[in-house]
Amino acid sequence: MAGSRARGVDAAKAPEAIRDIVATYLARHRYDATPAWPLTFTVRWPDQRTLTSQAPDWHKANNTLRDWAQHQGCLTTLKRRLMVTPVALIDTVTVADEATALRVVGGQGARQYRKARTRIDLLTRELGVSRETSSAVAKTLDRESDTDIALLIRAARFFATHDAAGMTPRQVPLAGFSAKWLDQTHIKRRDAICTLCGKDSLDFSERPTELRMRWLDPAYTDEPEMVITKAWQPARERKVRFVIIVENKDTYQGMPPVRDGLCVWGCGRAIEASISLLPWLGAACEDNCGDDYGARVVYWGDMDADGLEILDAVRQAGVRCRSLFMDIEAYGRYSWFGTNLKPEGTPIATRDPKATPTLNPGERELYRMVCGAGSSGRPEYLRVEQERIPLVDAVDVLRSFGWQVINHQYEEDQ
Repeated sequence: MAGSRARGVDAAKAPEAIRDIVATYLARHRYDATPAWPLTFTVRWPDQRTLTSQAPDWHKANNTLRDWAQHQGCLTTLKRRLMVTPVALIDTVTVADEATALRVVGGQGARQYRKARTRIDLLTRELGVSRETSSAVAKTLDRESDTDIALLIRAARFFATHDAAGMTPRQVPLAGFSAKWLDQTHIKRRDAICTLCGKDSLDFSERPTELRMRWLDPAYTDEPEMVITKAWQPARERKVRFVIIVENKDTYQGMPPVRDGLCVWGCGRAIEASISLLPWLGAACEDNCGDDYGARVVYWGDMDADGLEILDAVRQAGVRCRSLFMDIEAYGRYSWFGTNLKPEGTPIATRDPKATPTLNPGERELYRMVCGAGSSGRPEYLRVEQERIPLVDAVDVLRSFGWQVINHQYEEDQ
């Protein structure tokens, strides 16, 4: 079996090294249909001269490793080495099975592994699917709550015997479910249901993608907000030189007048789909590109992992936008506005950073930090919300980009 391949560890730090390797193995293989065991470790001892000259230290290391292995329930083999007199040193340590591995690791690593295996067992038992299928679904929905996994099982049973073709997700008669539980933002749940039911698609009738915008140019600010569901571009007589995409509604509504300006409400991750309704943006920003990205189109979102992933997605969609207050320098200036709580009061979780090829070094450094993977460890706050940053500060930066911001209320108050 793959798990039996020997791994070398230095004798002086063998218990710690074995624990770290086993923890990594459990994390990587917790969603395997059948994790491979055992894990065997070869203990590396120093050369004969060092063993002899430092015999008391190596006797102690051998006794420590022996006692640790016995306490954890690990199997060991011995080999004879000369340390003044012949001594039986531990040659290999074997973690024979899952139960032993969990004792070795303990703590959060063991809890995460048990959670994954419990979910695989639950899906297999409740829905009668193979462990391979259960493993794949459980891995896909790793970040879903236990409540959502229970709802998934109920939904899979429903769709296995009912046809919801032509309905919108909110019209499906699933008792006890939020109307938003199967929205397009939860595509992984839909895919998981299809996998569990053996279907290619749930054949929903989707709501059209929607995007909200408002004019910032004072000549048009009395006009109502625009809501578009089809590809749109401004009329020839309306010059659009500056476009700002903002993540949150308060900032969208509060943006000051900008001559030849347009404000787009990204509405969080919804912009990843709705940006396609403005196909001219990619070409438009090419006209005024400076530095790395054109100042003509600006994206301003939260300083958190989601916000920076959205920024990367917008750029990958072809919009070469400059970010506003979304790099490590901005975090240093505004981190005291930060939070570690979601709107409902639950903690914001750390995550593994994704590939974000369009982020510049300052943005990428911030992204890794707010994922909890920065070189200095977890920051004080994992989120600095866009709305907390004073608009007067945004005006100063936009003007430095060449934007024609006019009659700003905060300037008038000073």
